[in-house]
Amino acid sequence: MHFSPAVSNGSAAELAQQMESAVLLPFAVAAQSGAQYSTDVLVGAGPILSMKCELDELRARCHQQDDITTDIDYFLSYKDPRNCRPLVLTFRNESRLVAAVFFHQVCFVWVGTGLVCAGDPVGDGLLIAPAQERETFLRRAIEELVSVKKKFHTVRLLVKTSRSARLVDFESSQIRTKVVERTVKHRLVLAATYQEMLASFGLRTRRSLRTKRRQVEETLRPDFVPGLAPEEAFEAMCYLRERASLPPRSMWYFEGRRRILKAHPDAFAMGLRSHDGTWLSILSGWRRNGSTYVDVQLNHCDYIRESLSAVMRAFLLEYEIAIGQKHLVFVGGCSALLERYCNPSESVVDLLVTRYSLRGACFKRAIRMLCHPSFEQWIYL
Repeated sequence: MHFSPAVSNGSAAELAQQMESAVLLPFAVAAQSGAQYSTDVLVGAGPILSMKCELDELRARCHQQDDITTDIDYFLSYKDPRNCRPLVLTFRNESRLVAAVFFHQVCFVWVGTGLVCAGDPVGDGLLIAPAQERETFLRRAIEELVSVKKKFHTVRLLVKTSRSARLVDFESSQIRTKVVERTVKHRLVLAATYQEMLASFGLRTRRSLRTKRRQVEETLRPDFVPGLAPEEAFEAMCYLRERASLPPRSMWYFEGRRRILKAHPDAFAMGLRSHDGTWLSILSGWRRNGSTYVDVQLNHCDYIRESLSAVMRAFLLEYEIAIGQKHLVFVGGCSALLERYCNPSESVVDLLVTRYSLRGACFKRAIRMLCHPSFEQWIYL
């Protein structure tokens, strides 16, 4: 019996060619879609707010709706525009918004310097994008600002990633990079009860939380107010602004906190007030899906020996556990008192990208001449 070949020689060659095309097609499509991304730079609050609805929709698509640090209202209120001008770099595939990167341009008296920064100390608040493509969009954003548009000579990023190599793979030889990697811990798992929470801490931490709280309760007889109204919280922040141990923030920042408290139903503020009405401490943040995020705490500097920071954290822990919260997240980083009990450890990359320009060289020289050395170290690592 004679069997005809299922595939002729010519057909086999055609099949191999088809298979090769099928294998290469996804890579070709990916490369093509990457090339199709169009970019736009939005500078200032007006243009950025005009696409708030689109950005909120993108946050939901990328599962970042719980992260208020990528909310436009929060981003615009984070820094004073006199010193840091907000800008957003958007990526579109045809007309569809697929990613957005948040920057602030450092300014001196409203004049831009060509230096942009992004990210908070723990690497959050700088990007809306699908999780698997974050590094890709960040690298393209840097290239767009520094090499393509050439509007900026220096980019300073703090980004949470364990894949730093993807951020520094630049084709241009004119770009210089410097990378510092570290780990952060700022998420605390809450126990079922406050006593169980204290028992999970070490001896010194328990003593600090218990003893200091008891001393303050005996001497200052404070009132703990867990739900401050926006205006009352703003009043307390303004009072403690000049009396806090940390360098004072601008009024713009606290006005922004007031707007967040008014606009977001899950935002909150709590305070500690002495029996004579003196504000001792205030803390604010937001709650989402069982997690409490803390982004502001101010403590009266006249009561350093009373450790108001630890006392306020004790009230915070007790209250959040009582209302059934499961996690406590310290936005921007955690104090040493509780950091050792936070998990997981996450990798943060401190990245400096520079392109030589006369403007950049003059700016760097001016910083060395006019600014404190710590400011130069902060910018240039």
